[in-house]
Amino acid sequence: MIHAIPGAEITSDGAGSSLSAVSRPSRTWPQRLLLSLNILLAVACVVAAAGIGWAYSQASALPRIDVGAALDDAVPAGDPENILLVGIDDGMGLNSGDPVLVGRPATMNTDTIMILRVDPRNQQAAMVSLPRDLYVDLAGGGRGRINEALALGGPQRLIETIKQDFNIPINHYAMVDFKGFESLVNAVGGVPIYFQYPSRDQWTGLFQYDPGCVTLAGDQALAYARSRHFEISRTPNRWQEDPSSDFGRIHRQQQFIKAALRKAVSKGARNPFVLRDLLGFAQKNVTLDTSFSIGDIVDLGTSFSSFDPDALLTFTPPATGTMVGAMSVLMLDTVAAQPIFDIFRGTAPIVDPTATTTSTTQAPTSSVSTTTPATTPPTTAPAMTTTTLSDFIPQPPPGGACL
Repeated sequence: MIHAIPGAEITSDGAGSSLSAVSRPSRTWPQRLLLSLNILLAVACVVAAAGIGWAYSQASALPRIDVGAALDDAVPAGDPENILLVGIDDGMGLNSGDPVLVGRPATMNTDTIMILRVDPRNQQAAMVSLPRDLYVDLAGGGRGRINEALALGGPQRLIETIKQDFNIPINHYAMVDFKGFESLVNAVGGVPIYFQYPSRDQWTGLFQYDPGCVTLAGDQALAYARSRHFEISRTPNRWQEDPSSDFGRIHRQQQFIKAALRKAVSKGARNPFVLRDLLGFAQKNVTLDTSFSIGDIVDLGTSFSSFDPDALLTFTPPATGTMVGAMSVLMLDTVAAQPIFDIFRGTAPIVDPTATTTSTTQAPTSSVSTTTPATTPPTTAPAMTTTTLSDFIPQPPPGGACL
């Protein structure tokens, strides 16, 4: 499905037709962008397994969006570049009983914002997730959450806002519709996640009560990736919610991206039918800017055909929660964020993100669930003081693996 947002013209297969729609700011789930990373690796696998000719044919069918002159100039082949990845929620394609529709209309929403930096020559890649509630100066005037830039002025205004506020160049733009998320996950046979404790999110429909390595199928993968009210149970009938909210969700998303990439590579490199399904998903759910040529995509895929997903470095800029009037926002820690942004400006090398910490001073030490569907275990009890934030990021025990 192809969507249009303010200030943009979208075409498919080179046609000149355009669509228009109005996107309203709304609470959405910023995790759909990981799909575009899978698409880049899918193209890489296609090149290796099926040949460049077939890759050109399949990738040529990807929908396009014209973002005008907002993008920076193209870089010479092999040089580092930044790709802005933006997620689109289209509730109109969901089942009426889907938990994502609770408290929101079944319309298109925009939210997820990530910047992917790729360095083909040095086989390096890094990604920074920009929290949707970052309070910024919007390009063209006014202040608001960063996700409002896309909703109010289309991709051009979002790109210009990022360049204006963070001085980060943007060379390409990709937009992903999460509606096909389940199909993508199912195409690679599910994504394995290791749950240390029984886990749930009653708002998104995530229910994993058996600890251990679990291969999440499409519906539970989507529920996990969009989880903001993630809870764990370290003792029977006692549930504790992740107090870091969006920051915890971003960490889980970044972890899920790596797991999904590993699975896509392992399945796709051996199975041309999986490659077909992945590119079929892309043709329906991924839209690229008009300057992102098929040659660029194939060259990028060729350069990263042997890239290890675990080598993808992920960052989140530090911010502090506060209120602006009646609006809950995040204020960027400008000084602490500079070392991260310098990587994406090209003024610093890509380094291990564990050297940088991300925090929010607003997060409480515990959180109590207030809504429990009848199908779930008893109501959340007060949090245990021994629980740490790392307990809310599912991961195998030291020396273990979840494949």
